Amino acid sequence: MPNALADYLSREGLLKAEKLPALIASSEQQKIPLVTYLVRENILTSETILTCCSKYFMLPVYDLAAYETKTEHMNPDLILRYRIIPLFREQNTLHVGVSDPTDHAAISAVRFHTGLSLSIMLVCEAALDKILVLLSRTNRLGTQLESTLSKITPIEDSASNYTIAETDDGPMSEFVARLIDDAVLQQASDIHIEPFSDDCRIRFRRDGLLSEIATIPPHFAARLITRLKILSQLNIAERRLPQDGRLRLPHSTFDIRMNTCPTLSGEKIVLRLLHTNKFNLDIHALGLTPAQQTLFLSALTEPQGLILVTGPTGSGKTITLYSALHFLNQIEKNISSVEDPVEIELKGINQININTRIGLDFAAALRSLLRQDPDIIMIGEIRDTQTAAIAMQAAQTGHLVLSTLHTNNALETISRLKALGTLAQPFIRTVSLVMAQRLVRKLCVHCKTMTADGCTYCHQGYKGRTGIFECLPITEKIMPHILSGNHSQTLQNLLRKQEWISLWDAGQLLVQNGVTTQAELFRVLGKQSCNA
Repeated sequence: MPNALADYLSREGLLKAEKLPALIASSEQQKIPLVTYLVRENILTSETILTCCSKYFMLPVYDLAAYETKTEHMNPDLILRYRIIPLFREQNTLHVGVSDPTDHAAISAVRFHTGLSLSIMLVCEAALDKILVLLSRTNRLGTQLESTLSKITPIEDSASNYTIAETDDGPMSEFVARLIDDAVLQQASDIHIEPFSDDCRIRFRRDGLLSEIATIPPHFAARLITRLKILSQLNIAERRLPQDGRLRLPHSTFDIRMNTCPTLSGEKIVLRLLHTNKFNLDIHALGLTPAQQTLFLSALTEPQGLILVTGPTGSGKTITLYSALHFLNQIEKNISSVEDPVEIELKGINQININTRIGLDFAAALRSLLRQDPDIIMIGEIRDTQTAAIAMQAAQTGHLVLSTLHTNNALETISRLKALGTLAQPFIRTVSLVMAQRLVRKLCVHCKTMTADGCTYCHQGYKGRTGIFECLPITEKIMPHILSGNHSQTLQNLLRKQEWISLWDAGQLLVQNGVTTQAELFRVLGKQSCNA
């Protein structure tokens, strides 16, 4: 079948005429346009095709770097079917982006369906393809939502909301699977299902920030929450108290933690997605500077002592602890952990899941572990005086102990210990290293300058996160200053002689190296940190 784009690219010397039939046949076999096939198969680059088409057809080029799909101008099905995206509208003229200006049939069809005049602009095929892939996922979720809604009959808000009919089980199960699948594809870490008086909002957390992906009616939300509670083996009749559970879909490598919390308008659900096979537990990948890594590894190779990792919830402390356990995991060592809950299963580590309902709290589990001939103990979090006392006892009696504490930075550890009611002096004498940390978003490698511009490969100009750290070794010279709470210039000078850098300094290094931005640093640390 003749192809105008193929003929043009051949005349320009970019494709050999004798290969055109095979290329066209392959694209038709895969049911994708030729331009998409050429780019996906690395036969031609998007930039080459864009440059040539712009020169030959004298059409303007539109940069899709910061583009957001405007489905109010065109039905998503039209966008996906014809691979033409709406850019902006001026009265009765719709400006659209195409990567193949020779596809007159598609252009005519869009003109007919929209009833508007079209102004054609050229766009990069690779960027267009990314947008369409994301739109396809969103559209698929929306279609699944409509399909499921049509099979579920609204009922009055009552206890019967929590009795799911057999006929509803299939479509609702499909929707749950689709919702989680889309979260995985968008590399979300959490799914938030939030009921309000008029509707229910669904949001994904990606790289630390939430974005809305759908709103659903209340009766549908009730059935969705019920289905999730069934899958997590929670009490579907209990709506007044928080509940914790876990679920795993068939053939999925994701372990999903679920928490319910009663609100004014119903139960809020948060699903945390943990990829059981995709955690990078290499200490070298955490983001430590060479000097910080040396301090950390030195503390880990000591036979005893306490290593504290500090920071707020969501700062990456758990991955740091698991990376340490992965590094220490040897056949000669008896390693145990006490966690609430266990987030990553590590072969070779004896992991205990806290269950306060039966009296198995941190203190009880730790007392038992100390009779199990341990070499290394990891405590998920020091929350109270009892846990702090047992951690201190373990570190004093020949064990290496790793744990976390909620403080803003390493220097505030003593303040936090005092707030727990712990005797700071004997405790801090068992500590060998305090590490404070945060996670900052990294600039997208495809669109970054020194700012977050945004493109189809990323979310708001960022893609992925890395850690920034503040490592404080507790030495005899530093200890008096730490215990007194005197964080004066004298202490700062002592620390800097040991190559100590603050969280702000660590972040500035990433800004200087083009890894992140000053704005991201302010977002994570706050502007007051620059003066700390």
